[in-house]
Amino acid sequence: MTSTGPANEATQSVREPRRARQIVLVGLSGVGKSSVGAELAARLGWPLLDTDDLVRARTGQTPAQLITGRGEPAFREIESSVVAEAATHEPAVIATGGGAFQAAANRRALGERGLICYLQAPPAEIARRLRADPGGSDRPLLAGDLEDRLRELEWERRPFYALADTWVPCLGLAPADIASRILGRWSADGARLLEAPGRLERLGVVDAPPVPAATVDTGTARYPIWVGSGERLRLPERLRELGLRGRVFLVSDTHVIEAHGADIARTFEAAGIAGASYVIPAGERSKALRVAQELYTWLASERAERGDVIVALGGGVVGDLAGYVAATYLRGMPVVQVPTSVLAMNDAAIGGKVAVDLPAGKNLVGAFHQPAAVISDIDVLATLPRRSYIEGFAEVIKHAFILDEDLLGLLERNANAFSAMTAPPELLATVIARSSRIKALVVSADPEERGLRSILNYGHTIGHGIETAAGLGEYLHGEAVSVGMVGAARIGARLGITPEDVSGRMSALLHAFGLPLTAPGVDPRAVLQAMRLDKKVSGGRTRFVLLDGIGAARLHADIEPALVDDVVRGLVGA
Repeated sequence: MTSTGPANEATQSVREPRRARQIVLVGLSGVGKSSVGAELAARLGWPLLDTDDLVRARTGQTPAQLITGRGEPAFREIESSVVAEAATHEPAVIATGGGAFQAAANRRALGERGLICYLQAPPAEIARRLRADPGGSDRPLLAGDLEDRLRELEWERRPFYALADTWVPCLGLAPADIASRILGRWSADGARLLEAPGRLERLGVVDAPPVPAATVDTGTARYPIWVGSGERLRLPERLRELGLRGRVFLVSDTHVIEAHGADIARTFEAAGIAGASYVIPAGERSKALRVAQELYTWLASERAERGDVIVALGGGVVGDLAGYVAATYLRGMPVVQVPTSVLAMNDAAIGGKVAVDLPAGKNLVGAFHQPAAVISDIDVLATLPRRSYIEGFAEVIKHAFILDEDLLGLLERNANAFSAMTAPPELLATVIARSSRIKALVVSADPEERGLRSILNYGHTIGHGIETAAGLGEYLHGEAVSVGMVGAARIGARLGITPEDVSGRMSALLHAFGLPLTAPGVDPRAVLQAMRLDKKVSGGRTRFVLLDGIGAARLHADIEPALVDDVVRGLVGA
């Protein structure tokens, strides 16, 4: 591989794909393109071309000065000229301004030679970084409320950023880690991505096509999360988009198939898609090895092949069970998750954690197997019993507290409508999409739960203990997690970690949704025993995710057992 600088160990370990002579970084202002670009350039021995710096070199003014003095259209014209020139240099790492990728001509020019990487982080995280940066305030397009403006720009630009070759999570990752993720994808998959049919034409479209609500990109797997009305009826179309053209093996349960089976069957029949279906009894007891064995036998009798696809139509039980079977049958089959509950849309369907239960506890036998897609149709939620509908919002509330205060405010302002199941479909779709994006970002950054992803377990340590101790099904998962979040907040408050106002705000919102704050009648000794068997136990100590504040969750492994015992006994028992 040729280089403009001295080779080093990192340079020598990177295998260069054919034609990939540039790496292009796009994303919102403040997401870290310049720092990641510098890391990539140093490792590759390539020059770093920062388009903002090139604008300053050409005009003698910063982008902020140009926008303020001459207006944004004049600045964009200069920026496009700079981008066109930078795109002719190779090899190079190119870091673009936040809005440069909106112009079709810029996208096409950057795509000619470069692997385009979309760096993504939540607006709240970007705002935090900008506030900590002495030069972060010199951005006229972000004037006003910083987080609100970043959200507006993300909404406006996401359809264009979504055209990038790869999505790269920046949440909880240092520039060196992000650079390693990019180089891994560039080395393993760069040539295929650059030579994808119709790629340049897609980059050059003036009006961006509709995009998924979120995308998970783990570095080895990438899949869309579609959220909206009527999505279940678009299944044949989505399967074609994914390149899944084999037979469909539908797995559902007795309740869901009664409500939606006929619609799904007609949709597949009209599209000429062959397949078969298997219906399991509704309820947590079906998430067991014996039922997985039934599915294996069924797939074998149908002569299922690795090119076929399993479609999981149902709540968390169906999604976990069908996903586990897909992960293990024939050493892996594609699975498309079609969640039919609020809980599954925001939790089980996203992230590839699939499992079955044992008598000793939940999810003790499982695997990581990312789906080919998640397709969430909010229309199906109208058929849920109120209790099943409400429990799912425990996961949405959890996501808001650990990462998105703006979503938290949205939930607080509309708690009565959600609790009464009268929220408008547009609002429901917005909330589920926002919650899905949070989980997608975390999963993308830490697909196998080695660090950051542990924050998604907020409330789950005590919650899983309650589910097991009470008997599976006595407390729904979201109800148990609600109590578990209250418990985690109490532990955090007792340790001086979680502010009292955060704890109070959490209890108030859970109560407003009709979720439980305690679990009376459950044996505390059984809860504590179940917690000791939990996957989050390490070195004999139970680890807890606690909140330093809203949007600031951390894993703690040094909690005194006596404190945990006292808090659990205050939540359950008489």
